[in-house]
Amino acid sequence: MEKYDNPSTFRLMILGALCWIVVAPSTADTAETGRIIGQIDGVSVDDGGAHVRGWACQLGRPESIDVHIYANNAPTEASKSILGVAGRADLGNEAAVDAVCKDTLGRKHRFDVPVPGAVLLKLHGMRLFVHGIRVVGTVENAAINGSGTVSFPDAPPVRKAPASYPRVTGSYVSLKEHPRVFDARADLQDIARRANIPGTFTAERFGALAARVGQALGARIDWEATYSGCDMEIYLRGYAFEQKPAYGNDRSEEALATAMQVRSGLAPPHGAAIVAARAALYAALVQAGAKPPVAGPTVSATSSLAKSIVLAWADHGFRDDAGAFRNADDKYCDLDPDGKAHTTQFGTFVGALTHARGVIYSVHAQDLLEGMGAVNPAEQARMDMFHHNMFDVIRSINNAQYGVSMKWRYSDETYNNQFATHLLALLSISRLLDDGEDLKAVLDGGKGSRTVILPWIELFDHIIYGPNDTPLLNITPNSSVDPVKSHPGYQTAIVAAGEINDRYRHSNPSQGIGYPMGSLEALYMSAEILKNAGLDAYGYRGAHGQSIEMATQYYACLAKYAGFAAMVTKENSGQCPDARQYWGMVVNAVQPNILIGSYRFPQNQALTELEVPARAAFVKSSGSLEPILFGKWRDAAGNVR
Repeated sequence: MEKYDNPSTFRLMILGALCWIVVAPSTADTAETGRIIGQIDGVSVDDGGAHVRGWACQLGRPESIDVHIYANNAPTEASKSILGVAGRADLGNEAAVDAVCKDTLGRKHRFDVPVPGAVLLKLHGMRLFVHGIRVVGTVENAAINGSGTVSFPDAPPVRKAPASYPRVTGSYVSLKEHPRVFDARADLQDIARRANIPGTFTAERFGALAARVGQALGARIDWEATYSGCDMEIYLRGYAFEQKPAYGNDRSEEALATAMQVRSGLAPPHGAAIVAARAALYAALVQAGAKPPVAGPTVSATSSLAKSIVLAWADHGFRDDAGAFRNADDKYCDLDPDGKAHTTQFGTFVGALTHARGVIYSVHAQDLLEGMGAVNPAEQARMDMFHHNMFDVIRSINNAQYGVSMKWRYSDETYNNQFATHLLALLSISRLLDDGEDLKAVLDGGKGSRTVILPWIELFDHIIYGPNDTPLLNITPNSSVDPVKSHPGYQTAIVAAGEINDRYRHSNPSQGIGYPMGSLEALYMSAEILKNAGLDAYGYRGAHGQSIEMATQYYACLAKYAGFAAMVTKENSGQCPDARQYWGMVVNAVQPNILIGSYRFPQNQALTELEVPARAAFVKSSGSLEPILFGKWRDAAGNVR
């Protein structure tokens, strides 16, 4: 934080305050105590954005006061004024300010208020007024010294959307055989081959996979338990998200067991769709030639577990009281602990994200099971119908949510990991069902009943920044110019090539990088689907020149200099462009993207040089046995496919 301890900084301020100091105490107490006073020190523009600095207080009061920043005129003047942004004079100050404020207790009267870029677009060039807000009494809220003598700085460049977005090269390739979604048969055979080479990373991970699947088989868990109510927290915990606590409010084990009608003596499932995909993957790799550990799970047992989970949800989950599939957002609910419906600035829209999180794994499980010949035609039809219904509801809610989100004042936050996951799920289902028209609609937008209002190519262009790009501006404004103190959002006034729009999230140290990495992982999973479908997402460049490789390389820099699972600081990140954006954030969830990035872009030394530490960090993470990207890594230098 900038200091104000240079005597010259305060010379004018102190001279201006002498009129208060020389007055006899009795006169000052009766005539001046309680008035709003202050001084605008200046308006600055740097990589952290525009901000207004100064001090303000209510005479004789120790409390920090609010300050409102107006354009054109102070709000007491006759002509119309415009409120630009509000802040608070609650930063530490020096004794000179306390003396002027007649405060012997507070010393919290300075302000440094960020001005969002979206505000500057409207107000730049106008005269700037800072208005102090009283904390007690009936004295007038007043403009402080310097108001009207400075102007709002120029607005930042506006990021312009192109008239159209580049298309992904290639043509859809229909494939009758399974697997065809995230893995092709050749992928499984290659992973199985590497799993049989002692000492390789794949061999170690395959052993861990076998152990985890074995634990699931031996656990006293009712894997066939499902849920058909409206409460999305139960779907999230039981079907879509394995770790505890899950996002949202989470439900107790007792609540889950009751809602899912778990059989007596058994526990409720956690993330059943992920467990199914993991079990199916293990069975498929063994069938493809991987040697199971001694006394390891059998193909029969693991494929049966996966199939029973997918069929249970296909037959009994997501149903209303009449037994019909819950195919609209208004048929779901998200309840707070007090039992009342949880709403956000977007309304409800509770279904799309939770459904999408889980469905990518049930799709993966079905695809692998069909590739093994473990599903008969009747079972396939039941699974297909389930995923067809899931496609319709995710697309419907996604379209509705996009329409509402774009009317919100922070509309640019729409381009985030949630919508990336929605589109990932839609791509996976369309590929599972070998529906090229639906897949292309998700990719490019489609028409009529197939329309996806926010298609993949448009999301891609907004979610990754390119070279010489400018940030999207309709984002939750910074609450402080200090990135460590700005909550719940923070973003710098610049972007570096490869940064991801989700970077604005700043409620806690895990968000600023963790959320962008969720977006990037969804793009990698989508790219795997498209690659197997004949489309080159890995070579794709958005309208601003951005790419998946570029995004991976950007966050690799933070991992290299700050370290995996370490906190980014000013001292350890100076070699990374726009590192200020991430000060105070933990470098989490970067390692799986480094590993698949090295696998798909083996000539990129910025990625491959981090493979060893990325592996070490990866095996310690909760997602180290994530089944969709399992094996999408290099085992050693030069082991490139």
